Order: sequence, then C-alpha cells, then structure tokens
Amino acid sequence: MAGILLCASQSMATSDLSYLQGLLSNTPAGGWVKASTTTYSSAWVPTNEMLVGTPAGIARAWASVAWDSNSGNLLLWGGGHANYGGNEMYVWKGSDGAWTRGSLPSALSNVPQVINGVSDTRYFFVTDSAAPQSSHPYDNNLFLPVNNMFMTFGGAAYNSGRGLETWNGSTAARAGPWLWDPTKADANKTGGIQGSIANPNTLGGQMWTNRIDSRTPDSTAPFGSLTNGTADRFVNGTTAYRQEDGKDVVYVTEKARCSGCAGYRDLYRYEAGDVRNGGLDRYQWVGISDWNAPSTTGAATIDSQRQLYVHTIAYPGSYPADLGVWDLTQSEAANPGANRNKPIQLIQADGSAFVMTDKYGLDYDEASGMLVLWDNMQGGRVWVTSAEYDTDGSLKSSWTVLALEPSSLAFPAAPAATVGVLGRWKYINELGAFIALNEFNSTTGDAEVWLYKPVVTVVPEAGTWAMLLAGLGVVLMRARRHRAA
Repeated sequence: MAGILLCASQSMATSDLSYLQGLLSNTPAGGWVKASTTTYSSAWVPTNEMLVGTPAGIARAWASVAWDSNSGNLLLWGGGHANYGGNEMYVWKGSDGAWTRGSLPSALSNVPQVINGVSDTRYFFVTDSAAPQSSHPYDNNLFLPVNNMFMTFGGAAYNSGRGLETWNGSTAARAGPWLWDPTKADANKTGGIQGSIANPNTLGGQMWTNRIDSRTPDSTAPFGSLTNGTADRFVNGTTAYRQEDGKDVVYVTEKARCSGCAGYRDLYRYEAGDVRNGGLDRYQWVGISDWNAPSTTGAATIDSQRQLYVHTIAYPGSYPADLGVWDLTQSEAANPGANRNKPIQLIQADGSAFVMTDKYGLDYDEASGMLVLWDNMQGGRVWVTSAEYDTDGSLKSSWTVLALEPSSLAFPAAPAATVGVLGRWKYINELGAFIALNEFNSTTGDAEVWLYKPVVTVVPEAGTWAMLLAGLGVVLMRARRHRAA
C-alpha cells in the first residue's frame, strides 16, 4: 500500500455550485446557513406508492446521504427495517436548493423464510430483483465519481432487519453493494425493470446494478451463510471513499469474521472496476478490530494526509475509546490480522473526557487537516480533533478535541427524537465546507439541508495545539462580534 498514488476527486462534469458558493460567501467562519429552498416532502412519491409509513423514514431511520461531486447534488436513499418499504431515490439539487425525486419505489413480494425451523413472515423482496430492498444505510452510502455512480452497502433491510438480499423464486441470495446511475434518474419510473408498489405496469428505469457477482477471483469470499447470523454483516457499518491510482476505492467495515465477536468490525478495501464497460471489482479483507476498539452504530472518514481510517466508537461497556483508527499504509490482504485498529480516547482542552455517543457524524476537512464531529443534539456546535503522534512516530492513545460554538444564530435545531447523524454529515471539497441533512420535522414536512463553514484553516501537527487554540481564540472572538452585530 505504501506506493499507492492518491488522487483528489475529479468531477466528470462541470457542476453549478454558484448558489452554494454565494450562501457561503455571506456566512462567517463557524457559521451555519440553510441551503434548501423547497421541502423534502414536496418531492415525495404519491401516497398510493408508499408502503407502511412515509418517506420521512428515509431521512430519519439511521439515514445516510452521498454527495454527487459530478453534478453537485445530494443523494438520499434508505428507509428499511420497521420504518419504510419504499426504495426510491431522492435528489437534492445543489444548483438551486430544491428537492426532486430520482425514481419511484419498486414492487415488493412478501416471501416467508424458514429460519431455524420456524417460518418468518417479515421478509419482503423486490419483485424483479433488479433493485435493492429499502434499508437503514447507517454510514454506508457514498458516491463513486470515476464511475459516476451512487453506491450503497445497505444495512437493515425492510422488513426483516437482515442485510440486502434478492429472491430468485426459490431461494434468497446475498446482494450488493448496489450502484445507482444518476444519469438514468426519472421521477416516474422505478429503479428496477418494471412494476411499482401501486402499479405493476409502471416502467422501470433499470437504474440499479447489483455487484455481488462482479468480483475478481482474488476477492475475499463472504463470511458464513444466510442462516447463521452473518446475513446482517453491514448493519451498523461505516464507509469512506478515496481515489487510488485513478480508481474508485471504498473502505468499509463489515461484521468480524469470527464467532463471539458481536460488536466488532473488520476493515475491507473495495476497488470498483470500470462498471459501465464490464469491469470487475476487487473486495479484500485488510484489517481486524482490536479488542478495545469495538464498533456499533457510528460514522467514519479517511484522514487523507495521514492515511488513516477513523471511525467513532460508542460501544456499551467499559471501553474508554472514542475513536478507532486503522493505518491504511498497513493494509495487506495477505495478512489482515496484522493490521488492527487502534483505540483512541478524546480529551478536551481542559483535561476532561469527551463523551462519544452513537449520534455523531464524522468527516475529514481536507483544507485544514482536521476531523470534524457533529451530533445535531447541541445546536450548531461542532467538535474538531486531529491525529497526534509520539516522538517515535506512533499514534498517541489520546488526542485533544475542541468544541466550537456556532458564530451565527442560524443553525439546525433537531427534534429530541433524533437517532443520530451518522452519514448525514459530509465534507464537500469543492466548497471547502460541510453539508448536513437535518432531522425530519413532521410539522414542516421537511428535512432541511444546511451548510457549515469551518473555522479551522490550519493543519495542527503534534505539539502545536497551544498555537491552534490561540488562533481559534482570535477567530471565535471575531465570530462573537459578528453574531452580536
């Protein structure tokens, strides 16, 4: 891995970001600004196309978004488990802030499964098997700019709570990851072949591609069977993207390949081939979890400067770690057991402990080199931290974390019932800012889209936190003056 050429994301098409850039130009550092101009519910499918609940569940139930850097749009897909059965795609336009719909929901068939000798009636499969079941995506949605495709590993599918599967008429099979083609978006077609929840004659847009059987021979084989508890291997999963040698590469956490390892995740490297021209994907196991760094619901990102995969830890029990960190330079498919994630404890500047929860979203600020956390439970407050090293070059077991209060009064206020940010918090390199999907509000019928303009503009290295704190003090003092004015 040491010789890999890392590439910045390159857009395949020129996206119109002037609207978003204009909003940010009038927003102070550390400030929030609402970017959506229409309500999320204004783009929903007709009521007769909804199966159990409403599309509110897509934006609320362990939700995740992906930033389409080629078109400047935000893609929202999810639902799943006991929340919502529709698998339609929603597209938020960065050019004007409006919500639109990318597809209609696919028709579903209820096919009971025999699990441990007992008939289980919770199973619903997409009738044409040409699109994924709706699913809690957690932090498992992302975008592949080289292939110009949306990608999801899914999570807890509707209504079984298992991973993504298809049905061939007699047996169930693992499915995914699934890719959605944004160039085929059509608000009046399903994502599959034909047939929606309301109308079996609805045309299909053939927007989705199931990549389960499009892998190279040296790819890691699936762990276990569908009936021994490993069908849910991407539930509570995390992902992060980067380009390597001009290819779309995703690092993803999957349920650990060992018995008695509930709550632990292994790290995998997914290299997407040339999807549109029949290329194969390579999926390889490249890391395991340290016993002191478990993971349940959380979020992850890649520190591209230091080549670290960083994920949040909020596991119940006596685990002091707030973050788990894999060194991607040590990724090696021939010996994944040699690459363990390191548990990291976050300490506030005054010496008190930081309390990590499963509510946080996490992403990496490319401009500043900082890791930025937001939980949507404390108004507009965000937290920043960065990797710290000992003199021998090894990662320290504790890092400093700073709380940054918002510099403007406008910031997203979430309902108290939020289930967590997870994959609804993304750094947009083209904007030098973060984009956030707020919690769905049943009163307004909206899941607002917000932009956050970062405060930190320098990269802190080991031993320079005092200088960073002094610099932040000046920035925050200016922000308070702006807010008071």
